[in-house]
Amino acid sequence: MNVNAASKPVRRVVIAGGGTAGWMVAAGLSKCLGKQVDIRLVESEEIGTVGVGEATIPTLHFMHEILDLEEKEFIQATQATFKLGISFENWRNVGEDYFHSFGRTGKGHWTAGFHHFWLEGRKRGLASDYGDYCLELRAALDNRFALLPDNGINYAYHFDATLYGQYLRRYSEALGVRRLEGKILQVHTDPASGDITGLALDGGELVEGDFFIDCSGMRSLLLGQTLGVGYESWSHWLPCDSAVAVQTQSVGEPVPYTRSIAHPWGWQWRIPLQHRVGNGLVYSSRHISDDDAKAALLANVKGEVLRQPRVIKFTPGQRDVVWKKNCVAIGLSSGFLEPLESTSIHLIQKGLTRLVELFPTDGVRQSDIDEYNAQAREQIEVVRDFIILHYHVTNRTDSPMWRACREMELPPLLKHRVQHFRDTGRIMLRQGELFAENSWVQVMMGQGITPASHHPITRNMDDRNLADFLGDVRKDVARTLMKLPKHQQFINQFCPAPPPDAMAKAAPTASPALLVNPAARIEQLTLDDGSPVFVIDDFARDPDALVALAQAASGQFQPIPGHPYPGPQLDLPQPLSDALGGFFEQQLRQPLGAGPSLGMYARFGRVTQDAATLDARQRICHRDDSGLQHDEMMAAAVLYLFREEQLGGTVFFRSLMSDADTAQFMRDSSTLDASAFGDKYGIPPGYMTASNRYFEVIGRLPARWNRAVFYNGGIFHSGDIRWAAQKAAYHTGLGRLMVNAFFKSRRA
Repeated sequence: MNVNAASKPVRRVVIAGGGTAGWMVAAGLSKCLGKQVDIRLVESEEIGTVGVGEATIPTLHFMHEILDLEEKEFIQATQATFKLGISFENWRNVGEDYFHSFGRTGKGHWTAGFHHFWLEGRKRGLASDYGDYCLELRAALDNRFALLPDNGINYAYHFDATLYGQYLRRYSEALGVRRLEGKILQVHTDPASGDITGLALDGGELVEGDFFIDCSGMRSLLLGQTLGVGYESWSHWLPCDSAVAVQTQSVGEPVPYTRSIAHPWGWQWRIPLQHRVGNGLVYSSRHISDDDAKAALLANVKGEVLRQPRVIKFTPGQRDVVWKKNCVAIGLSSGFLEPLESTSIHLIQKGLTRLVELFPTDGVRQSDIDEYNAQAREQIEVVRDFIILHYHVTNRTDSPMWRACREMELPPLLKHRVQHFRDTGRIMLRQGELFAENSWVQVMMGQGITPASHHPITRNMDDRNLADFLGDVRKDVARTLMKLPKHQQFINQFCPAPPPDAMAKAAPTASPALLVNPAARIEQLTLDDGSPVFVIDDFARDPDALVALAQAASGQFQPIPGHPYPGPQLDLPQPLSDALGGFFEQQLRQPLGAGPSLGMYARFGRVTQDAATLDARQRICHRDDSGLQHDEMMAAAVLYLFREEQLGGTVFFRSLMSDADTAQFMRDSSTLDASAFGDKYGIPPGYMTASNRYFEVIGRLPARWNRAVFYNGGIFHSGDIRWAAQKAAYHTGLGRLMVNAFFKSRRA
C-alpha cells in the first residue's frame, strides 16, 4: 500500500470558526486560491473570541502585501496605532526596565554583530547606552514616528482584533467566501478513512467539504475533540495559565510601543489604540486568585473602564500534530503561547502561508502533512524558548513564581543559547527563525546577561576608529530622530480613525425590515442576445428606511482593497440580506435558470472613484463569475436607491471577439496596469457606457428610484456612469446608492 497516495482532489474548503484566525485564513486562501476552491466559513455570533491579540510584529506587513491591503484604510478601519517595540518593566528586577525594539541596532560585520563592537566600546569607555544606536528604540521612547523611505524604520501595529476580523470578513466575502451562521452540533467523519466529511449546524444544515480548517479556538473542536489529537503542555516552563482583559478610555496620546509590566504573579500589558487602551493581566492561578487578579488589573489601569474584565483560562502548549487527515488547526486550536512578544497573530499568519505553500489541491498526502507538522513544531518551539527566556533569565527573587522560574531546567536548545551568549556574546540562529540576532541580544542583555567575552575582530580597531564608528552610528540615529514628528501628530495627519462612539452612533439600533411591495409587478425584458432581465419597479415597501440605514452607517462604508468596485461598500445587515435572498428563491431562481443555492452576498455600494483613476478592470464591462466552477452560476441584482436618474442605471454588453480573445482580454485587464492595458487595446480612462470595437451594447436599463433589476451575472455589464456630466452629483449626499446582491448556485 502506498502511504503517500493522495485522496480525492480538494475543491471545497470549510473553515470552522471566525475571529482573527478564521478570517485571516479566509482572506489568505480566497486571495491565493479562491478561483480553485469554494471556501465557506462557519461561525456563530453567540460564541465570542478570545480577543487579546491586539499587538503585532513587523511580519504582518508580508500578510498585508499578499492581500494587497491599503495601509491607511486598514489603520482607520481597525483603530490602529504604530508599534516600534515592547517596553519590559520590572522583568530584570523590580524597578529595572529595558526595551526590545524592532529593526536593527548599529551596523555589524559578517563575522560579528554590532553588539560585539559595542561591548568592546564599553570595555574601553567609548560607547554610550546600547539603545542609542537603534532608531526604533530612541523614537519609541521619545514618542515619535513616521513612515520612512526604503523601509527606514521597522514597525508593526496595535489594533482592535475584533475590528480586524470584521475588516478581513468584508475583504473575504468580496472575494467569494461564504459565511454561514450557526453553532456546530456534530462533526461527521467517514467510518473507513476517519476523514472529516461535514459539520452539522444547529439550524439543521450539513456543511460538507473536502478539507477542513479548525479555527474553533482552544476547544479545538475538529482536531482535538473529533480527531483525538493530544495536547503537549508546557506549563513546567511557562507558569502562567490565566488572563484577564479589560478596555479603557484613552487618557493621553498613544505611545508607539507595548508596555509589559511584570508583577510577582505574572505580567500586565497596555496596548494603546487611537481611542482606547487594551489592558490585561497574564498570571499564574497558583500564585493569585482570579478575583485578586481582576482587582489588581483595575487598580493598575488609567481611564474609564469600557467593559468589565473577563477571565480566560489556558494551558500553554501545542497539539501533538496540527495537521491530521484532512484537517489542519490554525490559531488557538493548534496551541497557545501567551502574547508576551506579540506572536499570536504571527503564528496564525505562518500557519496560513505554510498551508498555501503545501495546499493539497490534488489530494491530501502524508508527505505534505509530515512537512507541515515538522515546520510548525520547529517554529513554535523557538518562539516558546524566546518567551521562556524572559522568565528564566532574571534577577527577581521577590516571589515564589520568579524564584521557581530562575531555578527551572531549560529546553536543550535554549539552555545552549543562554550559555553560549554568557560565554561569548554569540547568537547562532537556524534558518528561518522568527527572532533575529538583535532581538535575542536585546532580551539577553536586558534581562541581565553581560557576556564574558566577545568577538576578537573588534580588537582590530584602535580607539579612534572604534570611537568614530560608534559615534557615526549614534549621530545618524540622532539626526533621523530629530526629523520625526510625534506619534499622535503623524496619526492625525496620515490616518485618523473616527472615534468608536461616533461609529456606534452611526449604526442604527435595529435594521429596518426589507419588505417587498406586494403590489410590485415583475416585468421580463429581453436583451438583444435573447437573455432575460427581470425588472421590478416600486420594489421595497419602505425604500426611505433603507436609505436612512445607509446614511446612519455612512462612516462605516469602506473601499475593499483589491476589489474593482469603484467606491465604498458596506455589508447589508443579515436580516435584509436574508429577505432579499428569500425573494430571489421564491420568485426568480427558476426563471433565471439557477439550480440549488450555494449562498449569497449583498451590500450597499456607492460610486465615487474619479474616472481618470480607474484601473484596467474598471474601464471595461465585467461578469460576476469570479471563482465559479464549470457547473456553477451567479445571478445578480441591483436596487437603485437614488432619485437622480441621471446618475445612470445598468448597461449590458456582448463580446465581439472570439472566446479565446475574450478570455485573453479579461486576463490582461487583471494583470496589466492601466497604462499598459490602455496602450495595448486603445481604451482610455473612463467608465464604459457605450459600444466599442471589442463589445457592443445589447441593452440599457435606466435607473429609477426603488427599481430592482435581476439578471444572469454571466452577462457582460457595467454601471451606466456619466462621470463627466455628473461628477459632483456622485459625491453629493450618498450619491449613487445601490444595493448589490449576488446569488451563487449550481446550474439548473
